[in-house]
Amino acid sequence: MRIRRIDISHFRGIESCAWVLRPDQRFVSLIGPGDATKSTVLTAIERCLTDRWRVEFRDTDFFNADVTVPIVIRIAVDDLTEDLMSLDAFGSMLCGINSDGQLTHDPADAEDACVAIELRVEDDLEPQWTAVRPGDTEGQPVKSSLRSRFGVYRVDERVDAHLRWSRMSALGKLTESRHGTRSTLTAANRAAHKAVSAHVTTELADLATEIQHKMKALGSADFVELKPGLDLSLTNSQGNLALFDGSVPLMNFGLGTRRLAGAAAQQLAHAGSAILLVDEVEYGLEPHRLAHLLTTLRTPNAYAQVFITTHSPTALVHLDAQDLVTVRTTSGVTTLQLLGDPASLQCTLRSSPAAFLAKHVIVCEGKTELGIVLEALERWDRLRSSDNQAPSAALGVVAVEGGGGAAPSRAQSLCDAGYQVTLFADSDDPVTSAKYPGLSATGIQVIEWGNSFHTEAAICNDLDAPALTDLIALAVSVADDAETAQQSIHSQLQSRGAPRTTSPTDVESWIEANTTLEKAREIISRTAHEKTWFKNVEKGRRLVGFLATQPGDLLSDGPEVGISPLAQGLARMQHAVYGTRVVEKASHDESGT
Repeated sequence: MRIRRIDISHFRGIESCAWVLRPDQRFVSLIGPGDATKSTVLTAIERCLTDRWRVEFRDTDFFNADVTVPIVIRIAVDDLTEDLMSLDAFGSMLCGINSDGQLTHDPADAEDACVAIELRVEDDLEPQWTAVRPGDTEGQPVKSSLRSRFGVYRVDERVDAHLRWSRMSALGKLTESRHGTRSTLTAANRAAHKAVSAHVTTELADLATEIQHKMKALGSADFVELKPGLDLSLTNSQGNLALFDGSVPLMNFGLGTRRLAGAAAQQLAHAGSAILLVDEVEYGLEPHRLAHLLTTLRTPNAYAQVFITTHSPTALVHLDAQDLVTVRTTSGVTTLQLLGDPASLQCTLRSSPAAFLAKHVIVCEGKTELGIVLEALERWDRLRSSDNQAPSAALGVVAVEGGGGAAPSRAQSLCDAGYQVTLFADSDDPVTSAKYPGLSATGIQVIEWGNSFHTEAAICNDLDAPALTDLIALAVSVADDAETAQQSIHSQLQSRGAPRTTSPTDVESWIEANTTLEKAREIISRTAHEKTWFKNVEKGRRLVGFLATQPGDLLSDGPEVGISPLAQGLARMQHAVYGTRVVEKASHDESGT
């Protein structure tokens, strides 16, 4: 079985949503900023296909708490099992679905047979489940016993119920399918009154061992002796018989372990036909267990279909771009967009997974530019926080490295995937610069220095002789080997035209030796660029700290704004991120505003 189409109307934060899945989409990772309704989509699937006969709804489950408009959730499921296609199940209610997700009253030759389950909740808060077909005025009621055959299971913080033997739990269903729940549980409970551990039935003990092996395969702890035991803290309706590791109930273990146990039980109960829903898949798991779980969930035939949500870059690193679906909601209209799998997007997913969790991505051409942006954002955020304004993180802004010449294509791929994108790049490569107008035409904001400047040239262009001397000193201090860097940098500068003076790193001595300030700037910027003085993220950060010490503070509201390429570029970056300039709070106070 697999879900092919989901329509949601007036449910929680979703006023309307129509999502068509690819016919071969067996694994889906929903990503997007906070409050994008990712979890609501999972809840809609769970409630529409739930095996519970009674589901409680509240007024707050209606969009804007408006109960005058009904909640309607409709899900089309194809690749049905033979028993679901029989006349006793949905045989008389089958409809067709084409590759575009359009439903027809009867399956045509080029279409897949499916059943469309509709959940409707009116203002009386009584849920009604029916199988519907396009064009029909009435549907066929669907009982919980029939919905249970879809095998939908949600892994969340309420997983404990599935670690006990009860009629509706995964363990109970697994036992029912193998041995018959009622007789097996009755025998086990009677034996438990005499001697719980010694008299648990062989069938339940074997099932516990099987669960132990499956949990280990999913990456859980290596339990010593997982077995059924009596949990006296529970009522009979909850299920007294539960899983234990030795004498410790599995409910006492961490949430990550319990979630894995629930997934293992559900997988066994439905023999690869379960539809698994995992909200925040990373919750409660260390990175290595998370990586293993994702690999297992993506294994063909492990489950019929898997839907997860995640806010974890660690999780995204272990996925493919074709697994990702972005979720965005604007004024109640939710859109879900498949990213696809272009090569540049896959590279970005591996190198900068955090980009896919953002609203606004700043693609920085290289490591120096990335360091500059990261440090500048930290400093600007502090200024904004002191004035009770939202920092960049609250605005959903993430900066990533673009991979040099690949930065324009990565920026375009992210833009095509629906992200707001800013490209921050040098202007020294005419081939790359020629691509910028085309990027701007697609909605990407391009911030470059202009004047054919690379970053080092843009910085040096704003520095006087003492500041240039300080920049050389900074290059020495951040070098991998500061002791040898002094002489090495002397040689690098002199080989590019610096005068031989008694103080080779004192630019004022160059001026005295008839080197113009413009020539000194050119020598230092070219040397810094060619010899990669600042070509890593941390060194890029140090450049920002250096600029912040210069007269006028180019990072806030210095007098050169609108004049120099450096000041213009930084001002445009501030506006791209925050929508306004970031100004030192003290400057407001001094002006009386």
